[in-house]
Amino acid sequence: MKRIRGRGRTAVVLTVVLAVVALLAAKCPADKAAQKVAVRAVARGVMSAAPFFVRLGTDIVLGAAMDYVAGEIGGGDPGLYGGTRDAGHCDKDRLVDFLEKPGNRDKAKAWADAQGLDGVGEIEGFVKKLTPVLLRTDTLVKNHDFKKGKADAFDALLEAGIAILVDQFGKPAVQCSCGNPLASFEHDTDKADVEFDGRNKKWPSYDADKLTKVKPKDEPVKVYQLVDVEDPDSGLAREAGSDGTDDEVLPEVPELGGESVSPSDSPAEGTTTVPDVRGQPLTDARAVLEGQGFQVATAEEITDTALPGTVIDQGPEPGNEAPAGSEVTLTVASGGIGTDPPPTDVPTDVPTPDIVDEDNGETGGLGETTDSGSGG
Repeated sequence: MKRIRGRGRTAVVLTVVLAVVALLAAKCPADKAAQKVAVRAVARGVMSAAPFFVRLGTDIVLGAAMDYVAGEIGGGDPGLYGGTRDAGHCDKDRLVDFLEKPGNRDKAKAWADAQGLDGVGEIEGFVKKLTPVLLRTDTLVKNHDFKKGKADAFDALLEAGIAILVDQFGKPAVQCSCGNPLASFEHDTDKADVEFDGRNKKWPSYDADKLTKVKPKDEPVKVYQLVDVEDPDSGLAREAGSDGTDDEVLPEVPELGGESVSPSDSPAEGTTTVPDVRGQPLTDARAVLEGQGFQVATAEEITDTALPGTVIDQGPEPGNEAPAGSEVTLTVASGGIGTDPPPTDVPTDVPTPDIVDEDNGETGGLGETTDSGSGG
């Protein structure tokens, strides 16, 4: 057998070492990239592409009530969530009624499965314990669309101001604008690779270093201490499972622990990002805009490319900053699909025809009545 001695052996060892180093160098970037988790951005006021429910509630602009913290926060921590006394931001009864309808059986099964329930019979009792709140931070969750008869899970970042229902441990459970089931984000916050798209554009207050996730409490939360988003200097005490109409005012506003720093790219004070409501029914679009403090004006346009009552255009355009309380004009489809065009060139000098009473041969003008006998 031929042996490798001296310099030959050194050369072989050096070659092997270099090969290992090259392999590790090539592998490290891939491993680093694999640590990141794709997260879909979900902007305030934007409907899910495949929702479980048409619309269960409305989101709201937070303004000074927003907070910027990073990392994991306890689900029952004071100040984590916000709220108002308006129960319309999330209607639990509508959700139960919808899922109990026979025609929505498939959605109910998928919804119950995503929530970890044993069956649709547990939905009503589960929803009864949920509590409506408003996110005060950009929050990471596991979201679910309804696709091909099943709950399609995806990691998501919900913008602050989105209305949700939380369970008795403070964990996000339902996104109110679409009824989609929510679950805990299963990764560290710094692993999130947030992806924005045409419907969910990057909101001005977004800060990649200020993302939160909720850690469910070990014991059920009895009372949530919320920031009153309509009066950020006040707090609300909300009993778990209540709708908010009986909230008690706290003597001091609850403060969320942890570092709180406003990002440099936050929107100008007194302005709000205009949401995209194109393609939505007018009633839904109006609810979204008014829920964010805008005034709504409408104009009609005859078109055969959209159903009547559907928003086909808006101004200002989505994604622009507009003063709080300003007016957004919605162009709504009129005529459109499934309707007959209005008659044209109708003559106005046509004499009124006579109506013949076949029983007695008498005639009368259009709109007149003839007495063809007594009784009736």
